[in-house]
Amino acid sequence: MVLSTTQRTDAVRVEQCIATADALSSALADLTWLNTADMLRGFGISKPPWLYGLATVLARPPALRFARQLLTFDALVGQAGLPAGCAWICSLFAPGLDIIGPQPPAQGPLLIVANHPGLLDAAALITALKRNDLKIIAIARPLLRTLPNTATAIIPIGTTPQHRMNALRTALRHLQQGGAVLTFPAGRIEPDPAHDDTASDSLEDWSSSLDLFGRIAGGVPVVTAIVSNVLAEAALHHPLTLLHRNPDDRRWLAAILQVLWPHLATSPVRIQFSAPCRADHQMRATVLHTARQSIYQARAVQRRTP
Repeated sequence: MVLSTTQRTDAVRVEQCIATADALSSALADLTWLNTADMLRGFGISKPPWLYGLATVLARPPALRFARQLLTFDALVGQAGLPAGCAWICSLFAPGLDIIGPQPPAQGPLLIVANHPGLLDAAALITALKRNDLKIIAIARPLLRTLPNTATAIIPIGTTPQHRMNALRTALRHLQQGGAVLTFPAGRIEPDPAHDDTASDSLEDWSSSLDLFGRIAGGVPVVTAIVSNVLAEAALHHPLTLLHRNPDDRRWLAAILQVLWPHLATSPVRIQFSAPCRADHQMRATVLHTARQSIYQARAVQRRTP
């Protein structure tokens, strides 16, 4: 196969990022530890000590592999921008993206409100939006300390009302400067609309701060994005998910299984963008109405899929 100039450049860039990533031994060790801890939590393994120790040893190789991938991703973000890094990470864990609806504005202030059905939805959205000026409102997790290029795109949000207000003010300043902001108002992993009939019900948990956001950012274009097919059916119904009774815990374990075994994902991640509306004091109701329609359409598409 003959590679185009662009493809050769991208291949060289990724190789350079891999070399840079391997050189970051301290960050690699920290990320490997964090990934191992996430895997053990996902499987619900905390005791007895002998089982936890054995599981830690078994989890280390895939945790190390994922750590290297994350550092390569972060290096690529630093060299080519956030959308390029996210496109690469999506190529590892999804067989493509299926983008539905009007393409959101490529420049100027824009607020994107999205659901959060798995670990890959943010990367898929960032890839589809193609905006290097995008900031993401998210919890400042320890993992971000090892990903400095990615961390610059995060507007950290804490658990107190003051922390949340500070995040909203930071997001508003970015919008006023003509940037784009992505927010996940559920604040947790939600049911995947492609596989779960309760996805629409989970919208009721979307934060009421959307109305506050709408008041202080009045007039800013707002796009609702519904992501589906993030969690593969093979992962959701894998026998290992029976380790948990709680549906949230099962979804989290399914997401981890897809990181361990990317071949479980056999269908493209589906992203449905709405036409832009304008932020106002009733933004939450407007966004929820649009999100329900998109979820209904995603379920209908899934039912027609053989």
